[in-house]
Amino acid sequence: MSIRNMDSLFEPGSVAIFGASLRPDRMGTQVMNNMAERGFAGAIWPVNPKYEQLRGIPCYARLSALPRAPDLAIICTPPDTVAALIADLGARGTRGAIILTPVSDSVRQQTLKAARPYLLRILGPGGIGLVAPLAGLNASAAHAGAKPGKIGFISQSATVMTAVLDWARQHGIGFSRVVSLVEGGDIDLGDMLDFLAADEDTAAIIMHIETVTCARKFISAARLAARGKPVVVLKAGRSGDDKVYDAVIRRAGMLRVYSSADLFDAVETVARARPGRGTRLAIMSNGSGTGQLAADALQYVHGKLAQFSPETGKRLHKELPAGLSLANPIDIGGEASAERHAAVASALLADQNADALLVVHAPSSATASTGVAQALAPLVQQSSRCVLSCWLGGEAVAGARQVFADAGLPSYDTPEKAVRAFSQVVQYSRNQALLIEVPAQVPAHSVPERQAARHLVEAARAAGHAELPPADLAAVLAAYGLPFAHGAAAGDAQQLRIGMQADPVFGPAISVGLGGSAGRVVDDRAVGLPPLNTVLARDMLRRTSVGRTLVAEREVLCRALVHVAELVADIGEIAALDIDPVSVVNGVLQVHGARATLGPRRPESSMAIRPYPQELEQEIDWQGAPLLLRPIRPEDAPAHVRFFSQLAPDDVRLRFFSAMKELPPTQLARLTQIDYDRAMAFIATRTGADGLPETLGVVRAVADPDNQKAEFAIIVRSDLKGKGLGNILFQKLLDYFRSRGTREITGEALSENIGMQQLMRRFGGTVTPSREAGMVDLRLALHSKTS
Repeated sequence: MSIRNMDSLFEPGSVAIFGASLRPDRMGTQVMNNMAERGFAGAIWPVNPKYEQLRGIPCYARLSALPRAPDLAIICTPPDTVAALIADLGARGTRGAIILTPVSDSVRQQTLKAARPYLLRILGPGGIGLVAPLAGLNASAAHAGAKPGKIGFISQSATVMTAVLDWARQHGIGFSRVVSLVEGGDIDLGDMLDFLAADEDTAAIIMHIETVTCARKFISAARLAARGKPVVVLKAGRSGDDKVYDAVIRRAGMLRVYSSADLFDAVETVARARPGRGTRLAIMSNGSGTGQLAADALQYVHGKLAQFSPETGKRLHKELPAGLSLANPIDIGGEASAERHAAVASALLADQNADALLVVHAPSSATASTGVAQALAPLVQQSSRCVLSCWLGGEAVAGARQVFADAGLPSYDTPEKAVRAFSQVVQYSRNQALLIEVPAQVPAHSVPERQAARHLVEAARAAGHAELPPADLAAVLAAYGLPFAHGAAAGDAQQLRIGMQADPVFGPAISVGLGGSAGRVVDDRAVGLPPLNTVLARDMLRRTSVGRTLVAEREVLCRALVHVAELVADIGEIAALDIDPVSVVNGVLQVHGARATLGPRRPESSMAIRPYPQELEQEIDWQGAPLLLRPIRPEDAPAHVRFFSQLAPDDVRLRFFSAMKELPPTQLARLTQIDYDRAMAFIATRTGADGLPETLGVVRAVADPDNQKAEFAIIVRSDLKGKGLGNILFQKLLDYFRSRGTREITGEALSENIGMQQLMRRFGGTVTPSREAGMVDLRLALHSKTS
């Protein structure tokens, strides 16, 4: 739905508990106890006609007896009372409710319908509620609460939620928000991700998910959240193609874990570990056996042992007794003192050949583990490197673990868990890197012949074909740069398979892997969601064994995957596609076999990620020459860098509110790799005198999750100001957001930015002083409130 009124759930001033009780077998009893015992500062109003008071708090007989409408209602009453109660709450002014009572599907629908006119947000029905420790709010039936912290936790399983709460409490880890979600409710995963992405109290997000319902909203929200904070996902259940979920999680820049144990460790990792810098791990232990366990685990997750520099070797030679090896993993000796631990760790942290450090420590009669931890903690806190620790044992190392926990440093109880955590850090860094890597520009000569291909498919459908006839399929593939080869496949060329299947949740999914007869035996596939670019296609190939061997052929195959994704996005009548085998011979792609299943045209909305909106391209005449207005593409990044370099310093300051001299990679990615479902950026572009595309101006806006407001910004190349290009771009932006039903365009500008203020007034908008000194607020209504 949206994130409107969700603050009523997490930061209410008053909470009414309908069905509050003293009976130990009632859910209302657990909720009442949780609310009364967690230090909630607001008003608590139990509602039950059977009691005059509960836990010393006055009890009310019914909703109408309450002093005023509660901000939040927790409902534990029988199923047949729920829908009517929600209608009454909405009419009185309540905007948030948690329904813990399990109900039938019909009652669920009646309840959601009753809430809709009032925008009353409902968590449930079902589940066990939520916990917001910073507000002292435990609006749940969970047996345990949570410490305040910076992690948001979402779970679609009540038992997983309670287990994580119990584990975290034992390990001293706190949460900002903990939420139990249920399928088919008002608030879904996308809503929660949107809320937590904007939540200043949440620095990282952990999710346990079983099903996704609104795929496009989920991916849009996940991409937004993961750009700002770590997001870790445990996907339970194996419905559909699990590789599609892998693709979704990777595409959004999130991290996937595969077991509940890994999820618990991921909580520790995201709460305390620093970001990874690379894949090379230094291992230091006070015993060769424990160090080797870590090295073996590193090999299992395809990690790399760091190769120490000669300078590090010299430092280690001074610190270690004769006879101990200076190779990684470093055994510093079972009798090693706290000072030796600190000296060796300091040497390893200074080595530029090591990206991260793992300290493995087992109890020793020679040195107290707590003293070792106290010596290491300041070093680790001061270092910018990712440092993980394993305190192996029980009571003897409990004090050491506590020292690291108090210092906010990650620790694990086995070497294998610590190495898996390092693997998680590495994989998360890779997923994040995909979000900012600039894709190569697709050559102009490889632009598909879309119309011809569409006509062939439409004709085949009109003729009643269930499959595209071979000759037509060959022509369609050739139109997208995938030509059929005459004769059999070359015997020494590696055969691949490229395909598309429609996932029931996420829609079309592209796959690539081993082809031919071998591919039907070995599942060597990687999956990606269209649309693709060369960066995403290259990542898909690197995730397959066959793709990693094809270095010389990689770029040709990348272009093929990009074009298959374009074909799938352009021609919705293709229900399934199997191109097998495919090979690259002398740098030329060759298709040796293919089949395409036809069906009713698939709506564009069935694609989990909105493709490039080609229909918004518009060619105009400007200054006596053609100019193209179109949505920005990731491939526009090089032109955007050139555009930025041609901006006067003062124009940069007025647009970005800072004196930036160049665009950092993360900023460049945010500007060029946009989510067309939530945002839009139109550029004015033409071919420059050097034959390269040049950007002359850009206008952009990002809509809120409710599509009520879109915040805009605009800039025109400094040497082209005053020629009407800003007006043209702004009008195109307004037309687009009006068409999608957005209510209002907003923005902010420096008070001295007279040009921006004049632009807003020219189009009928308002300019008012901002609460922030030196700024003005810009507003332009796109629709009347009654429309």
